Amino acid sequence: MSEPVSDPDKAAQDAAWQEIVANFGDRVELSEDELTDEPAVVSFDDDVDEQFEPDAELYDDAYEHDAFVAPQPSLPRTTPDRFFAWLGVLGAPVLAVVLFVLRATLGWWIPSWVVDALVMAFLVGFGYLVFHMPREPRDPWDDGARL
Repeated sequence: MSEPVSDPDKAAQDAAWQEIVANFGDRVELSEDELTDEPAVVSFDDDVDEQFEPDAELYDDAYEHDAFVAPQPSLPRTTPDRFFAWLGVLGAPVLAVVLFVLRATLGWWIPSWVVDALVMAFLVGFGYLVFHMPREPRDPWDDGARL
């Protein structure tokens, strides 16, 4: 009852699928009672988890012998000029916000030269860091991982 197929490859594929289906195995015959649209409810025993717990003594011994302790990483060091550049880039805006809050809450008067110095510290620090950036790209195979 299948329709004629004009493509020989399609006919070969259909024949192969028919053979797979025919040799798949015995079909399950279901009675009318078993044919329902309701999903089946599966329950698990609570005792199943207790059966598969590993032996605590063996596990603890294996963990103690095979434990890997990573070395403490060293903190990065920087040169004093880069430290002051970062202090200008990060510290100047923070100090400006603190001074602004003090001015708004306590009514402190902030001289204009302090604001100018903070702006200059930020710009000089940012310019220094940009100027001293590496010009060429890093090694493309170096992902920074160390053994």
